[in-house]
Amino acid sequence: MKVLAGHFNSESNEHAYQKMGFENFIFKYGEDSIDAMGIRDIFENNNIEIIPSIYANGHPGGLVTKDAFDFILTRILHTLKKNLSEIDGIFLYLHGASKVEDLEGDSGEHKILEEIRKITGPYLPIAVVMDPHGNLSEQFIANTTIVRCYRHSPHTDILETHRKVAKLFVDLLKNKRYLTPVYRKVPIIIGGEKSVSTDEPMVSINKYLDEVEKDERILSASFHIGYLRHDGDKLGCSVVVVPCDEKHKEYANETADKIYDFVLARRYQFHYHGIVDEPDKALERAINHQGRPVFLTDSGDNCGAGADGYSNYVLRQCLDLKDYNNKTILIAGIVDQQIYPVLLKKDVGEKVELDLGMGLDKQSTKVHIKGTVISRGVVGKDYIKRPDIGSAITIKLDNYPISVIVLGESVSYTELEQFKYSNVDILQYDVIVVKQGYISPDFQAISPFCIMSLTDGPTNQRTEKLVFKRIKRPMFPYDNIDYRIEESNVNS
Repeated sequence: MKVLAGHFNSESNEHAYQKMGFENFIFKYGEDSIDAMGIRDIFENNNIEIIPSIYANGHPGGLVTKDAFDFILTRILHTLKKNLSEIDGIFLYLHGASKVEDLEGDSGEHKILEEIRKITGPYLPIAVVMDPHGNLSEQFIANTTIVRCYRHSPHTDILETHRKVAKLFVDLLKNKRYLTPVYRKVPIIIGGEKSVSTDEPMVSINKYLDEVEKDERILSASFHIGYLRHDGDKLGCSVVVVPCDEKHKEYANETADKIYDFVLARRYQFHYHGIVDEPDKALERAINHQGRPVFLTDSGDNCGAGADGYSNYVLRQCLDLKDYNNKTILIAGIVDQQIYPVLLKKDVGEKVELDLGMGLDKQSTKVHIKGTVISRGVVGKDYIKRPDIGSAITIKLDNYPISVIVLGESVSYTELEQFKYSNVDILQYDVIVVKQGYISPDFQAISPFCIMSLTDGPTNQRTEKLVFKRIKRPMFPYDNIDYRIEESNVNS
């Protein structure tokens, strides 16, 4: 048997300035693309050959440019047409939160499945792994056979989910049965920072999903939190239940209804993760905390949710401090595509004087700084071969206990390993400012105190202030939902 495989990852924040063009994706082909998906052995151990199409991994950013998306789509469809007579199924990773410029229907993932089905017809099995921060629709699910997203946010179960779905798909292919997933749109919009899996109600929701999957009639069950950084008709939470056989479709529908009720009944329980405060108070608390290292997240410029990384607001806050409490500060980092090419030519030890800031809005107002380049590296291992866009240049400011990592690409620091690739020892610093929302497990593990600063920017965490024109209404928390359910469904 043979399975075609592909990977398309992009999280599109329409409030960001920078577009996700061809140069912003990391592409892998052939054997490299198979290895990157982490499922090679599962298929090959079952005598199933993987036919690779493309691995297109884009960090969260702005809208995907049409030419970049067309390249990815064309590559998938070309490989499909070339191998259509030989393949027994299709295995895909589709994030779910892309928005493509000038594309009818907006969503790249929906378009990919739509075009695939035009070629394959309705019955060729298709398995899809997704990020929970992806948007779905009835049509999307109708074009699939198996859909399963990660359980956890932060995403600690990515590889586990890929491998779980691969094993389910292998079993399906070997036993030749027809399945159609069951879909429910839940009328709730939630930000990622209010749906961390170690907090309620996600703890209870995930526990419930785990129990559902123990039922031999159910192949998989997912709760998709969705993505709210662009407007569109597909926004909102979703429930997907896949029966293990079409004869259990009615039971899968009943199960989906119960999960829907379970989630909707807990809509008021979603809340910010961890310690949260207004910007001035958040910085004051970080500076005055006695332990180290302290992490402060610049949540309004969260590169992990598609922000540009342009904001230097927290840097300017730090420059205005009267008392640093004998603390050293690392800003990781600030994206400045005007200054970045200049810094690429600087060596470690060189003095620099520059205006840091893109100057596009009040968050990226230019600020004059003087300092010394103290290290050079890349923002992560994926950029070792792309130092042109992935370099990280650290500047120690003169007359301030502050160092700033200047970047050319909007990549969020979420792992300790990234600092090693950047040649930065974060244990030399007392306070580290990162462009995140909820703090990553790596940083939380080494920090006695983490706080989210409610800064403004493309990923403003006050999501109740966001304006949506194209969503299905009513939608909580923007509308009241007069909804009554049976107590047995809520507590089951």
